[in-house]
Order: sequence, then C-alpha cells, then structure tokens
Amino acid sequence: MTASTDTKSKSKSKSNSNSNSNNISNSTRVLSYAPTDLTHAADYRIAQESPSLLHDTPLPLKPHTPQVLNLELARPATLPRSFGPDPSRLSFTLTAQSPSRLCIEIENAEKTPWRVPDSIVPRYPATSTGEPLDLQYSAYWTDRDSFSPEIRRASTGERLFGGQGMGLTMKDQFLELSTRVGPEQGGGETHLFGLGENVGRFRRQLGTVTTLWARDCPCNEGDNLYGSHPFYLEVLPSGKAHGVLLMSSNGMDILLSPNGDTLTYRVIGGSIELYILTGPTPQSVVQQYTELIGRPCMPPFWSLGMGQCRWGYDTLDKVKTVVAEYQKHNLPLESIWIDIDYMDEYKCFTIDEDRFPLKEFAAFVKELRAQDQHLVMILDPGIKLQYQSGLYEPYDEGVANNLFIKRRIKEGEEFSDGKKHSAGDLVDFVGKVWPGKTTFPDWFHPEAQSYWIKYISEWYRKVPFSGLWIDMNENASFHDGDCSHIESSEDRPVQLSDFSAAEPRDDENEESETVMVQPQHQQQPQHEHAKSTTTKTGNGLDDFNDEKVHVQSNRVHHLQPKDVIAMEERIHDHDIQSRAHGTASVAQSSAQVAKPNQAGMVLAQEKPPVVYRDPNHPPYRINNNSEYADLEYRTVSADAIHHGGVLEYDAHNLSGHMEGIATYSALRELEPSKKPFVLSRSTFVGSGQYVVKWLGDNWSRYSDMRDSIAGLLNFQLFGISMVGADVGGFGDTASEELLIRWHQLGAFYPFVRNHNCIINPPQEPYTSTALSAVTRAYLDVRYRLLPFWYTLFYRSHHDGQMVCSPLWILSPSDKSLLKIDDQFLVGTCVLVSPALEPEQLTVKARFPPGRWYDLHSGFLEVFVQADHTSRIFEIEAPLSKIPVHVRGGHILPRASTRSQSMFLTTTEARKAPLEVVVALDELGRARGEYYHDDDSFRALDGTLVKMRARPGVLTLTSTRATECSGEDQEDQEESVPFSQPPGVRSSFVSVVMIWGVGLDKAVEGLVKRARAGSSSKVDAHLVRVSIVRRPETGTATLQHQRDLRAVPRDEVKVTWSAETAQLQIEMKTAGGLEVRGDEALEVDWADALMA
Repeated sequence: MTASTDTKSKSKSKSNSNSNSNNISNSTRVLSYAPTDLTHAADYRIAQESPSLLHDTPLPLKPHTPQVLNLELARPATLPRSFGPDPSRLSFTLTAQSPSRLCIEIENAEKTPWRVPDSIVPRYPATSTGEPLDLQYSAYWTDRDSFSPEIRRASTGERLFGGQGMGLTMKDQFLELSTRVGPEQGGGETHLFGLGENVGRFRRQLGTVTTLWARDCPCNEGDNLYGSHPFYLEVLPSGKAHGVLLMSSNGMDILLSPNGDTLTYRVIGGSIELYILTGPTPQSVVQQYTELIGRPCMPPFWSLGMGQCRWGYDTLDKVKTVVAEYQKHNLPLESIWIDIDYMDEYKCFTIDEDRFPLKEFAAFVKELRAQDQHLVMILDPGIKLQYQSGLYEPYDEGVANNLFIKRRIKEGEEFSDGKKHSAGDLVDFVGKVWPGKTTFPDWFHPEAQSYWIKYISEWYRKVPFSGLWIDMNENASFHDGDCSHIESSEDRPVQLSDFSAAEPRDDENEESETVMVQPQHQQQPQHEHAKSTTTKTGNGLDDFNDEKVHVQSNRVHHLQPKDVIAMEERIHDHDIQSRAHGTASVAQSSAQVAKPNQAGMVLAQEKPPVVYRDPNHPPYRINNNSEYADLEYRTVSADAIHHGGVLEYDAHNLSGHMEGIATYSALRELEPSKKPFVLSRSTFVGSGQYVVKWLGDNWSRYSDMRDSIAGLLNFQLFGISMVGADVGGFGDTASEELLIRWHQLGAFYPFVRNHNCIINPPQEPYTSTALSAVTRAYLDVRYRLLPFWYTLFYRSHHDGQMVCSPLWILSPSDKSLLKIDDQFLVGTCVLVSPALEPEQLTVKARFPPGRWYDLHSGFLEVFVQADHTSRIFEIEAPLSKIPVHVRGGHILPRASTRSQSMFLTTTEARKAPLEVVVALDELGRARGEYYHDDDSFRALDGTLVKMRARPGVLTLTSTRATECSGEDQEDQEESVPFSQPPGVRSSFVSVVMIWGVGLDKAVEGLVKRARAGSSSKVDAHLVRVSIVRRPETGTATLQHQRDLRAVPRDEVKVTWSAETAQLQIEMKTAGGLEVRGDEALEVDWADALMA
C-alpha cells in the first residue's frame, strides 16, 4: 500500500546521491539499448554428434518425445570479463506437448541452473484427445553453423518464434535470446500484447523496455511494478495469433526494437524454458496458456459486488459509519474493507482493541453477515521483529522453527545487540515495513504453510472475515536490503507524521550526478508528474560497446507516503551503510538445492550448480525502477537465502505468488465448503488459480483511469480474470467529475472497489449528490448483470476464456481494432466505451461489424455491415451516462428487478428470477448461456442453461455444467438428455426481452433509435410460451420427438412496441416461471410477427 500526497511541490528522483541503489561498482555494466545490433551476442552451432539437418526440412518431432540437439560454442560473446565465460556446450530440447503447444528448453550442458520448480508453478499437461497429435507447428534449424531455430505455423508457414543471425548468450548471470516479431515481409506493424506488470498502452510500444522485477511502488508509466508475467500474445497480419511464455522467475529486461522487428530477452540467471502456443485465435491462445499454467479460480458470488475501502478507517465506529451511509443513500454495498488501521502497531494477526474492541468488532461482523454483507481485511507478509521473547507469538514461533528468510553474515559485520556471529553464519534477514523492523516468512520452508494456516485460523476465530487482501508481498521494504544495523531505539512503527507533509528536503532539489544510468539512445518512459532536468555524459560507467552513457535526473513527481519513508531511510542510512554491508559475495545459485519436491526436500543433482559471482550486483543491470536501481531497492537483498539454499536472486518474483498459495490454502482449510477469496498485489505465472488482482497504487487522474483498461486486459492474457483498479484512484485528490466517470467505468470492471489514501479527501460515492445518483444507477446495472458476470467467470474457470476482451478479439485482422485500448468488451458482446477526458460529453467509439444495441434502452443505435471493417461513430455521453452497447446475436442473462426497485446485495440478485435479454442479429438469431450453482467450492449442482434464438423461436435448455465444454457449433441443434440429471437446478424465468423484432434492413451508420418496419406488427395473442418436456427414453431434438405444455395465456403478459422494435414476454407467476432441469422453455413468436 502506497499513497500520494496532496502537496504541489516536486521532488527529484527517488534515488538521490546518497542512495545505495545507484552506487554502481566499476565491474557493473549497462548494456546499450540496441536490440537490432546483436553483434555482441555469442553464437552456437550444432555439434557433430547431433543428427544431420536440412535447411528446408522440419525437425522430426514426435509427440511427447524430447528432441535433443547438442550445441557447441561457435563464437564467444564480446562482453566485459565481469560477465563471465560462455558455456562451451548447451543442450537444446524440443518437446511436442500437444498439437498447439511446443516446449523449448536450453541449458548449460555442464552446470545445473535454477529452474522454477514444478511444485510452485505446475506445468499442466495438455488435454488428451486420445487421437494422434496433428501438430500445428513445424520446427526448423536454418543454419547448422549458427544458432538459427525457427518455429512456424504448419498450415500457413507464418513464423511464430526464432530467426537467423541473432545469436544466443547463456552466461551464468546473463542470458540473451532474441526472436523476430511482426510481419516477415516488412512494411507492416507489430502487434504484441502482454509482458508485465507495468502501466502503459495495451499494445507494446516500439523501442521500449519491459522490466520484470517485482517491487513496491506507485503506478507510474513504464516502471516495473508488482508482478512478473513474461508472456506475450502476438497478432499477425493474417489475424492469426500465437503466444510465447518464458518460464523464468529471474529478473529480466524485454526489449522491443524501435522498428518492431525484434524482441530480445535479457535475463540475469536461470535457464531458457519457452512455451509456444499456436492459437490460432486470440481466445484460443489464452485458453492454451491457462491450460498450461492453470485456469483462473472461480470467485465467490459475493465478490462480484461493490467493495468500499479507505486507508484511514482507523476506528470501528468509522467503519460502521461507512456501512450506515451506504444504507442511508440506498447504495449497494457488498463488502467493507479494512486496511492496516485495525492492527496493533501494524503487527500481522493483531487487532488494536482500543480502536477496534474485539467483542464489538465480532458482533459487527455477525451483523454484516446477517445483512448478506462481508468483511475483507488486509494482511502483509512482514512479521515484526521483537527484542525479547514472549511479546509476539508469530515472531517467536518463526524464529524457533527457522521459518524466516535468511542471510549470511559478512566479514567485519557488527551487531548493535552485542551478539557474536562469524562470517558465513545464517541469521534472519531483516527489512523495515509498517511496524518497524520485520522478518519475512520463507515460503520455501515445508512448515511455512502450517504456520500461516495456524495464525490465520486464530485470527479468523476472533473476527470471521470473508476474504483476505494480501499486500506488500513483493516483498516490500522501506529500506534497501537488510537493516539489522538499525538501532533498537530507532525501531518503531511508521507514524502519520512521517509522511503527512511529504515535502522534499532542501538538498533534494539539487542535481544528482548518479541518478540514472541510461544509454544515449534508450527511450525513457515519461511520467505525467515528470519534468526533464539535466543530462550529463560519462561518470566512469561505460557500456559494453564503450559508448558514452547519459546520466539523467528526469523522474520528478508527487511522492507517495512510502516514497518519503524510503527516501528518509536511505539518507539516514548513508553514513552507516559500509558498516552494515560487506563487499560483494560469491554465492551458489538456487540450482544447488535445486528443484525441491512437494515436501521441500532437496533433490540430488547430476551436474554442479551455477555459481553467481555477486547476486546483489550482477554484471548486467536490469532497468529496475526505470533507473537501473540495485536489485535490493526497497526489497529483500538478492543474496538472501530461502530454505534449501534457494537464493532470493532466483526466487524474488515468486514471493507474492507463493504467499497467495499459502493464503488460499489457509482459507480452504478454514471453510472447506466455500470458495476462498484472496486479493493479491504481487503475482506470477499461474497465480490466477489462487488469487484475484487489483492494479495497485494508482493515481486520481484521467490518464490512470484510461490505463486501467490496458491493465485489466493484460491480466486477462495472464490468466487472472478477476481484476480491477482502485475506483477514483488511490493517490491524489479526485474531482467530482472524475469520480463520476470512474464509478461508471468501475461498474464494468471484473472486480470493483473504491479505495483511497489516508492523506487525501474521502471519496465514497455518497460524498456528493451527483456522484451518489450516478453510482447508484450503474451499480444497479452491474447487479442486474451479475448472472452474466458469473457465467463469464465460470467459462474462464472451466475453459480459460477471457472475462473481458479487447475489441480485436472479434476481428483480429482489422488493424484499426488492434490499436484500441480505450474501449473493451465484457465477454465478447458488451462493448464499454467510457469518457476518459475532463468535460467530455461525447465519445468517438469504434464499432466492429454487426448490430449494436444500447444496453440502457435496448434501442438499435449502431449498425455496421458484416462485410465491412470497423467504423468510428460519435456517441453522446453526458455526465450521467457511459456508452455501453450489446452486440446483436447474443443473449444476456440478467437478474429481474420486477419485484423490487434495485438490488442492494448480491444475494438479492442471486435469488432473483431471470430476465433473458435477446439481442437479435440481422438474421434473427442469437445465442448465450447462463450458469448458476449453490456458490459452494465444489458446486455439484452447477447448471448451464443454453439459450438459442433462431428466427421467431427462443429455446432454453439445461444440463449439468460439467458435461459442457466450450461453445456449441453455431447451427447445431440442442440435444436433449434422457431425463433430468441429478443435481441440475431449476431455472426461474421472469421476463424475456427480445430486441430488434421486425426491424427493416438497416442502413449502415449511427441509427440512434431504429424502429420496426412500417409493415411489421406482432399479434400478442399468437405469441406462445411452452414448456418442452423431455422424452423418458431415447434422445430427441426440440424440433422432433417432444411433449409441449403451453403456459396458459392468462399467466403471460406480452407487450410489443414498434417504436423500439422490442417484444417483452412477462411471466405473471410470482418468482418467475419454473423450468426444471428435465425441461426446456420455448418462446415462439414466428406466427405472431406479420411483416
């Protein structure tokens, strides 16, 4: 949790001249940003003992059988000696794991490097079809005397990965691998998506660096943020897509060349483990990716509702007041969130009983649950260090059982507590977070899970929360590296006065000569708060090409509270840093322990492990914090040691992921029948199986609101489907207009929560009349759509489909769509086009082909011919409205509000009967589905209702959800099972709304409000509603052998409007018309429509 200040003063870069993060040793080099110039790279050729290969002949891949090529060094890298030697031999292994998945592994043949353990990130096997693999890719080696693998699509020959003449470097602490991207013939644009976590445009911008090294920071454009996801999806000019994952937890830079033809990985350790996924549709790429890394978790239904949080609810009375104000203003509130305010001096698993009296707190939670509302509490990983035992049990037990991350004592190190240690001894690594000096749980320790479960369980018994919010889990620290040397007299919890003013010190306004090391031609991301200052050349740091290097200070922006604390820490620590930290150390990589099994035991290695010369200062500096900061910048030192000898250097990016697994497992054990809810800031490949995600400490700015769209789309690619940004922004002061626009947009985030910082004004939706009215209206829209949302999450969990999608998923070959990241789709049919600028009253929105109905009114508003590309139309967007459209040809399940004005909880929406919205396409067809269950973890009664409309007829049929996979063929008739399967739930239908009935053939363009044709008319008496009983034996379709039972006309109300071209069928039965699992519902208006 970080926060901004409201001060208008500026500060210079986070790293000042006293900062440890830029005391760069002479042995360290910064490689120039020149991915098009790869002449420095080493090169490898195929060894003589490997099979002979022909240039134009694919490698002989056999399903599930590794194809190994032995490589020998052909040309050493032209890098400084500090980078170490090139391995003389490499092993190159290809494994065809499925028709659409190819694995490539490249390793030093003489040493064992670090590899992400399968026990932490399983590589799941592809679904077996029982048929021989018909590979969708071919692998080639184009030049036996050079490193030149190429992977191509078998059907078209399109290049998916690789290329000739780029070399390969595989040093112990510097791996460099490049691939050609973009059109092979040149002249076109490169459309690359993914690679994160950072803030910026959805499509990767040319000439930029994406750095992966998890860290605590506010959301500034271009900076490496909280998670690490080395996965990208590329859309080629043909519209076909493929994906590439580099399974690595080591720090890295990923460089996209200025002309967009080359992507280069620069990784500071480990090995190469690549997965190439052939698609060919963008949706299928994401499905193949989540099949590999694990499907996204199924969220509890309640978590789809509105959440309210603020750092600053520091008493129970304040929390109660917020809940009461929501009720007073008739605003839906599903969950109240409490930040670190509830803790006793910010210690984990504690409650300050002066401000949160325990009995009253527990009674309040009980009252919340009685109102179908929920409590979510924050939990940080840092465990407060104590100077005597018996004061804080979580610390005592962690020390007693060696459950904390360790470090080695350095030569000459002194301890203020008088303890005697020898160089090389292992002691607990000490950071500094909210409570003061802290230790961090070692998730690699086999007992860490039971430790975490124990204290979460004890905490839960005091206050039965519904979910947990894990923050600061990068791991974050306000101190760079270990801070054991801090005197106990100076060890205290953070206080508001530490950062309330956030004014820069006088000496911070002076220029720094070592702020950032930046090659001449590297493009540096510009932040909204940034102002360029001076540029200097030289400072004794030459890059590997001996070019001059620029040293700039161009990162001045508002400070967040933690920035102020961390800056003060570095200034205070400068004079004693040399006493606390020794010189560079030599450390074995994590491969020595190497690949721990499920029990955490060490497995023997056949080859010696890789040895890192200096984990804290590798020869290649990744662009950490956009200023080449040290790896330990505001986090754990890279030479810290985990159980079994795993180095932080290798495992740093796994910290948040592993805490997510531990927390998810703890909640599973607490309430086995319920789906856990864990919101995490730091994530890694596969985290979506366990946690949901918010986008971190954003700012109250229009640009951040826009960037949130790219953020939520990126995490759909990463396999974390439930994601959202802090509505209104976390830092700065939000205007009323910005809050209105953001609450409109937030109603269409997969995860919606209002949250802001203690030093900024409150921004709850009831703080102004206009904001309250708009928020109420759009939360009503959201809650009515909850059946649709829940169905999307089911598809994501079951099949890996995206919950929100970029527009180009509808037409990937449409180049104009590939640039859009200020609009998005919920599912594939609800188009959200927000106003993202101040005083904006219209939106220039792009619409793919088809009919587009206004979600609010059901009117046909836009029509684009099917054989045309997308078009831009200017849509009215007054402050009270966000343009949202439904694509023709789709059916939405909504919760019916017929019996009440609006829903205030998700429970009310879940229990409400169904409203079926049918948006007809030009051919009078539509399709959709509706998933519902008992909201339990196993959901044995999960039921999927298939909804299909053909001209004049709508049918709804149910089946067990586990029996359905993916979408049916477009025109395939429903097959009716013998009888109601056990556990299939009844559905209750209250209203059927059919949009676009009797429309004349529309002229392409902005229709605004299309009415039915002048000759069209619906005779309400001829509309038939029937229950289709399924036959007791055999199988039949709804077209043939069946038993129809007409619903009596006096139980149905039919309304037709030529003005709106809408037909409404309302079931008069209280609670809706029941459709059992062995029945189907049929609505027939074919004979009633007279054209």
